[in-house]
Amino acid sequence: MHPLRHSPARTAAVAAGLTAAAALALATAAAPAGAAGSTSATAEYQAALKAVGSQGVHFDSTASQSGATLDVSGDAGKTSGSQALVVKNGSVTERMTARVVGSTGYVTGNAAALQHVIGLTAAQSSKYASKWLSFPTSNSGLDELVGGLLSSQVSKELEIGGPFTYGTATTVAGQQALAIKGSVATSTGSKVPVVLYVSSSGSPLPIEEVTNAGNAGGSSAIHGTVSFTNWGENKSQTAPTHTVSLLKLVPPTSSSTTAG
Repeated sequence: MHPLRHSPARTAAVAAGLTAAAALALATAAAPAGAAGSTSATAEYQAALKAVGSQGVHFDSTASQSGATLDVSGDAGKTSGSQALVVKNGSVTERMTARVVGSTGYVTGNAAALQHVIGLTAAQSSKYASKWLSFPTSNSGLDELVGGLLSSQVSKELEIGGPFTYGTATTVAGQQALAIKGSVATSTGSKVPVVLYVSSSGSPLPIEEVTNAGNAGGSSAIHGTVSFTNWGENKSQTAPTHTVSLLKLVPPTSSSTTAG
């Protein structure tokens, strides 16, 4: 759900720039290098993660970089979750739906998504477009496709690095919010500024997370927003009736560490 961490990692948009600490992508300037963070901002951030706990939530995420865009919408629940994503990069549009039910993950998508997101061949992608493909979530090469879709994983998705400082308090989605500044490291080691907005009254639950707000870094930098609503929901997803084993289709390097 986070623009910098959201699956999938192999999309055409990722290749164009939606790179990794982000794969499924979710700011103002971060604190200067070496600057001390705010003790109260750090405590507020930790309180927000504690408030999240293992609650279910609905999320909507958008991200853009170098002309490519990623839109994701989904729900994280206790034992199941789902998300739908659309990646647009030039004339290519990838559409994919991912679902996790228990210890099994499921994906379905158009041919472009199967080829660029999952890595199937062009022939396989055409053959299995719009069909449900299943895999065990214990597979370390495919688990990222459903990462963050269980409520127990949500707080991990919200992890950002310090030092933490306060930004300007504001109103987000009709709620009074505190702004906590931090950053997320990219795969190249650079840091991307992030602002986490949490409710300023009652439980400090996250309302929105913004990566590289405004024009910071220009179009070549990743810009993203994730909004959170319906904290505490527990939507239940059902397993598709007819599926094809994805492990029989993916390249060996993607399924080399399969459990059982």
